[in-house]
Amino acid sequence: MTYDVVVVGAGPAGSVTARFAQEKGAKVLMIDRRAEIGIPVLCGEGISQRIDKWGMLEGTNWIASTMDGAKIYAPDGTMVTLSKEMAGNETGYVVHRDLFDKELARQAGKAGVDIQLRTEALALLKDKNGKICGVKARTYDEEFEIPADIVVGADGVESRIGKWAGINTTLKPDDLETCIQYTLSNIDYHSDYAEFYLGKKIAPGGYVWIFPKEEGVFNIGIGILASLSKPGKPKQLLDAFIKSRPEFKNATCLRILAGAAPVAKPVETVKDNLVLVGDAARHVDSITGGGLTTALEGGKLAGDTISDCVKNQTFDKESLSVYETLWKQAFGQKLLRDYLVKDIMLGFDDKTLNMLADSLKDYKFDEFSTLSLVKALVLKHPTLLVKLKPLMRLSEKVK
Repeated sequence: MTYDVVVVGAGPAGSVTARFAQEKGAKVLMIDRRAEIGIPVLCGEGISQRIDKWGMLEGTNWIASTMDGAKIYAPDGTMVTLSKEMAGNETGYVVHRDLFDKELARQAGKAGVDIQLRTEALALLKDKNGKICGVKARTYDEEFEIPADIVVGADGVESRIGKWAGINTTLKPDDLETCIQYTLSNIDYHSDYAEFYLGKKIAPGGYVWIFPKEEGVFNIGIGILASLSKPGKPKQLLDAFIKSRPEFKNATCLRILAGAAPVAKPVETVKDNLVLVGDAARHVDSITGGGLTTALEGGKLAGDTISDCVKNQTFDKESLSVYETLWKQAFGQKLLRDYLVKDIMLGFDDKTLNMLADSLKDYKFDEFSTLSLVKALVLKHPTLLVKLKPLMRLSEKVK
């Protein structure tokens, strides 16, 4: 079992990285400790239609529904409507996440990637000089070594691969959302929009979301900042929200998901012989907790860079840093901006959120940009200038 690259984690970022590295000449193995790719689902299942331009997926069986945009509700019920082009990376399609992940892995396998399930990474292999040279793994009761020139950590939140390489992947409570989601059927309600509900009483440090999956079936979930949560609180708040909606009174629960999402700044993503992608790299929108779009885009950039390094037989940090430069150019400033927005919004009470929504409910979002949005808010509410000035400065750097 000698490979150019071993990818730990067969989620979207891992599959895309493996595929593009293999397509361009690297010999790649992808391992995952799960018995089935895509199971369990750990996602709200919303993603931007922008993924179409990359042509990474075939067919449409992974698409559950299409959304026309997003409706954002302030604590007092004031609604702001965004088109799908302006609503962010979680609005466009609602996907069957298990089928979505399987399709990405199928494409990796089609490119020639070897995939091994029920295989858990136990440690990084290092030579006598301390250089990373593969992973130690276990499948069932058998332990073995997988030599490789490059190890890719696609192992999710608080990546162990990153931690073993000396990268601090531990998340602070202020940088982690605890989440729970129900898939409910038999709902007498129709919507072609993603819906988001804000408020300290509804979801402190987060929001409730409603995604239309098919007629009468919705994903309804909540994310709460870990520092503002305690065991059982997300479920209690989500149950209370559902109980307040008469259209959900006869709902049948088909699925319950629970998990966590990083809402933090990205970590260092390359070391000698090592790369981090997806949630392991914290390539996640800190406002929404969504990371599917950046997982795909970042995975492709990582795969392309890795294939060049294999071709040139250069595996040092400097050579692999091309990937870090590319993802920072593609979406790095946006991730930093959204992290700043998250911190600013944490300081807003419900009265301020209501005031913001009232300011934006008639805003012409065909001219939308973060900078113009901030200017419009400050123009109507000059008292917000102090809080929003850092965001304004950063927005001037982001296209």
